[in-house]
Amino acid sequence: MPGRADLYTDREYPGCRQLGEAKTYSPLEISPTPRQQSVTPVPSVPHASLSYSPPQPSHRKPVPFSDVTLSLPLLSVGQDKVGSITGSWRGLVAQLTVGYKADGRGPEILGDSNLMLGSALSFQTAVAVATEAVGYDPRYLTVRILVPTRLDGSSAGGIFAVGVAAALLGDSIRPDICMSGTIELDEEIQAVGRLVDKMNGCRELRKTTMIVPDALDNSHLSFSGAERSIQVIEVHTLAEAYSAATGQALRQVP
Repeated sequence: MPGRADLYTDREYPGCRQLGEAKTYSPLEISPTPRQQSVTPVPSVPHASLSYSPPQPSHRKPVPFSDVTLSLPLLSVGQDKVGSITGSWRGLVAQLTVGYKADGRGPEILGDSNLMLGSALSFQTAVAVATEAVGYDPRYLTVRILVPTRLDGSSAGGIFAVGVAAALLGDSIRPDICMSGTIELDEEIQAVGRLVDKMNGCRELRKTTMIVPDALDNSHLSFSGAERSIQVIEVHTLAEAYSAATGQALRQVP
């Protein structure tokens, strides 16, 4: 609506469990990236509240590589104000850039001002999980996410992790997929709400396959997907989500 800002977030619905506090990846060096558009640091929380400290990397120093940019389909549901769900949905396309950080003081995690706190924390977790899954030393990594409108909540964590891993492995994300699901430090893809609404966002992006967590009873999704000509793929782990999204196996970097 003209003159009004939309905020996109996750909310509960009957049968959806309350998600725990988002875990983050520490330490983080977060700074603006030099771009002409307005870019701000990814929101962070005080170090005292960070509950996850990564082990010291045991893998070798990575070989330098050129920046890799991928387009990530994101699904969101909207609200006009806090506490009021409108039933709206939107399909978004974010730009993820993954690069080599030569000074070894990473991970450097950057985001524009549209990335709200919940999504920022999920993005940080996704970077931690993806680098561990493929065996890449995160100290030599810089990642940046740009989203076209305000985004909050953890439901994009799974596709964030898939995107970071794909950039490091040199794989492409299938052009026909969309995905909704949180990412946990144990590499599990966890349940999110409003999947039928998000399926409408998937259709808005003209995608024909939707990857969802298998943690809930999703039997109704196949019927809803058939109505919208969208195939539903249920996954439980990052490896399964990666295979569905790229057609390749999740593996160690060369």
